[in-house]
Amino acid sequence: MNAPEDPGPHRSGGWTQAIPTGLQPAFEDYVRKHCRSFLLAINLIAAFAYFSYVIADALVVPDIAMTSLWVRSILIVIGLGNIFLVFRYSRSVLLMDQLMPIHDIISTVTWFELLKHSQSPDVPTYLYASMIFIVLCNLGVRVSFKGALACSLAISAVILGNVWALHPGDPKGVMVFALVYLPVLWFSLFISWTNTLSVRRAFLSDVEVRCQQAELFELNQRLQELASTDGLTRVGNRRAFDAQLLSNWSRTQQNGRAFALLLADIDFFKAYNDHYGHQAGDMCLKQVAYSMVHTLRHGQGKAFRYGGEEFAVLLQVSTLEELRHIVERLIGQVAALNIEHRHRPDGLDHVTISVGASLSRSAEVRSAQDLLACCDRLLYQAKQQGRNQVCLAPG
Repeated sequence: MNAPEDPGPHRSGGWTQAIPTGLQPAFEDYVRKHCRSFLLAINLIAAFAYFSYVIADALVVPDIAMTSLWVRSILIVIGLGNIFLVFRYSRSVLLMDQLMPIHDIISTVTWFELLKHSQSPDVPTYLYASMIFIVLCNLGVRVSFKGALACSLAISAVILGNVWALHPGDPKGVMVFALVYLPVLWFSLFISWTNTLSVRRAFLSDVEVRCQQAELFELNQRLQELASTDGLTRVGNRRAFDAQLLSNWSRTQQNGRAFALLLADIDFFKAYNDHYGHQAGDMCLKQVAYSMVHTLRHGQGKAFRYGGEEFAVLLQVSTLEELRHIVERLIGQVAALNIEHRHRPDGLDHVTISVGASLSRSAEVRSAQDLLACCDRLLYQAKQQGRNQVCLAPG
């Protein structure tokens, strides 16, 4: 899982909730994921509701019912085409959000133009049906309250202007309509505002949760690393080695690919500690561990501190020749550190290592513990034979 970009402080007051610029693309993805289906559905519902008014037209304004049917049919075809194009091909969440309010403006203008040509005495009563336009404009918005507000003002101007035109000399009728209409406008705008605000808050809450999850994941990774890393040498510790050895053994049982284990011990390390001190001994351990890690090619193997001055290395090799080559290179690189050790009884004056190594498919190896015991025995043999050398198990 990737960690989300830190949004910085984003908690605003209770009346507003701005989306930081850096989070805008993520917010649009969130809307596409969580609101696209709703926006598509509300557009289709609005289209169906608009066309269903042909029934009301036939009952209330029959003199223009046929004209209304043709006009509504044309607008529905255009509207459904727009819906298909926007929701099929567009990535703009603002366009998805504002498509229905834009359609509402066009539908409102068209509806009133039709009513102006009707001689039905029920037209003044039928005008109240225009409130459906302002309701649909606001109830379906999820992204931009400013866009909904702008479209609402445009629709309101069309409605109130045409109501005034259709009530010549009747200010009382206009006032009654306005007294009914304005509460519907304010209520629908309030719903639009709360809907857009809730989407923004839900998104920012989701961002915060994902940030916390990312931080927790990173913390767990660090804790796991601390639990599996030797504090002095910064290579894997004994716990990590035991787990990796069992994992390697399990894989080789499944796929048949051999691996190798080597145990390395710093020669005469007790004498080194006694004469140079424990701080120098710690530095020696760190240098040897560093040399081992950087001698191995990337992905070739992993080093662990097995205990005290002893190290273990798990290698992805399958032949004795390759194993011998790697081990001899490790021994040579440690010797090349030229760490002074003038208090060893074998006449050498620098730090060296002895190594016991075996392939996982050696004849005497039947389990991971057998492999470990085999390498331990070979390490002891290398020390008995004079140190600064490797003993390999036969293939």
